[in-house]
Parts: sequence; C-alpha cells; structure tokens
Amino acid sequence: MDAGTMTLQIPAGLYARLQSLAAKERTDPVQVVERLVDTAQSPLDKAIIRDPQLRGGRPIIAGTGVTVRTIVGHYKLGLTPEETADEMSLDLASVYAALAYYHLHRDEIEADILADSEERVMREFGA
Repeated sequence: MDAGTMTLQIPAGLYARLQSLAAKERTDPVQVVERLVDTAQSPLDKAIIRDPQLRGGRPIIAGTGVTVRTIVGHYKLGLTPEETADEMSLDLASVYAALAYYHLHRDEIEADILADSEERVMREFGA
C-alpha cells in the first residue's frame, strides 16, 4: 500500500451494492465512492451560498440578498432568531442557517466584519 491509499472495511452487503452500482456505471467501486464524496453537500450548502456577483461574494442566505454578517449583527445586538426573522421578513430556518454558518466559520465572518469596520472608519475620517 502506498502513502496515498488506505484500507477501509465496510459491511459485505454495502460493498455488494457498491459493486453493483459501479457495474451499472461501467466504472470501479473506488470511482463511485469518489463521486459520491465529491457531490456530498451539507444542509448549509443550499441555505447559505456565495456568488461573486452578490454582496462581494460574501456568504448570503439563498434567495435573498441578506448576508450572514447582517444576521450576526442582529445576533450580537441581542435579538433572538425569531425577532431577526420577523424584522427582516425571513423564515426562521434561514436565520438559524446563517447563525450555524457563522459558528462554523467564525474566524472568516469576524475578519470580514472587522475589515469592513476599519474601511468605513478610514472613509469617514479620511485617515
């Protein structure tokens, strides 16, 4: 076994299904697993998106222009998710998705908030 491979034990029934799927796709089981892993999405992948054309590529709630950092701002002000959803006319699940994204990517979102704060001060005070 070379440094790029690893042995994995899976139940015989699952392996049989994997072999059957590979035969239908005219490929080998390893390629089937690679494809499945590559296309696997977390639930947040559909709820929170990035588009370079929207909000500078910042993460936003899908179907809206509302950035995750906007939701975080409400959160930091002490608003509940329900209050934020009502105030912004969003469904509660979207607010929770944004908060989950924030907690999974806290450093990224905090850096974005900080960078924007510094830029705004520089523009306002000409420093």
